[in-house]
Amino acid sequence: MKVAWPLEQFFRQRWARWLDRRIPRTSSITLNQRRIFIFLTRQGGLAVLVMAALFVGGINYANNLLLGLSFFIGSLFIVAIHHTYANLSGLRIAAVSASPAFAGEEAHFLLRFDDAREREHESLLIEWDTVLVAVEWVNGAQETTVALAARKRGWLRPPRLKISSTYPLGLLRAWTWLDMGMTAIVYPHPEASDVIPAGAGHEGEGEKQRTRGHEDFDGLRRFTPGDPLAHISWKHLARGRGLLTKTYASEETGSDILDWAALPGLGIEARLSRLTWWVLILARQNHAFGLRLPGTDIAAAIGLEHRDECLRALALFGREGVDHGASDNDSAGREGKR
Repeated sequence: MKVAWPLEQFFRQRWARWLDRRIPRTSSITLNQRRIFIFLTRQGGLAVLVMAALFVGGINYANNLLLGLSFFIGSLFIVAIHHTYANLSGLRIAAVSASPAFAGEEAHFLLRFDDAREREHESLLIEWDTVLVAVEWVNGAQETTVALAARKRGWLRPPRLKISSTYPLGLLRAWTWLDMGMTAIVYPHPEASDVIPAGAGHEGEGEKQRTRGHEDFDGLRRFTPGDPLAHISWKHLARGRGLLTKTYASEETGSDILDWAALPGLGIEARLSRLTWWVLILARQNHAFGLRLPGTDIAAAIGLEHRDECLRALALFGREGVDHGASDNDSAGREGKR
């Protein structure tokens, strides 16, 4: 095992470098002979063995029927090679957008399929980071969404995706490995808290600090895991309006600058999760707020762009080697979280 592991890593790295040279990263690609691989499936391998056995038996016993059957199977392979390759050839794949997500959820990557020659493609299978998505038919422009697990905050840059097909006979598999250069931003997982982590305002700012309490009814919002069951609005649920949570608030003198330093004694991820929770709550209430992190100070404001700026700062806090080239995909998919 100790000897096999370095060898496996060596061949994986060599394979990855060869793929990077042969099929480099791109946001749009048309499949051709250089980008398509083809080989026998398991059923195809068994068919080859049967064909070889029939051929040997036909030669040995001078049986023309066995020879004819082996030649027939061979001709099926010739036809299958052409049609299996043609089912991928000319297919154009383009990266459309990557939606942001929260850690522990799924990020959605949108791909578009079409063919400049207006040919049809059938029975395609997308394999991407353990996720399988079947595309039964491509006739004209068609978009497909692939949901990938977002396990931790920061940039999510998935590995190469595999597109394969065994159409029409299942004897051969044609496939390609593509790096679409798609990256999604993953925000910290929001963690509910009772008291807003507000710090001192700039130059004596004195807006009201809102805390979660039991004094004054503040409104309704969608239920979030972790909310007290006693605060669920059962009346609205019975009317079919979904699971809503009653919010209560009290007001204290302070500011609405969400401050990293207002959460002493917590770890990095716990602080980021609670700050994320309050960014979402205040943005949903259309309440002005700012954000202060070590090395980052965002002034108080309102609006979706301000909310996204704060969430982005929380997601990328302390992350090194950020792929800035991914910002286009990130911004293109923000609508999915609004």
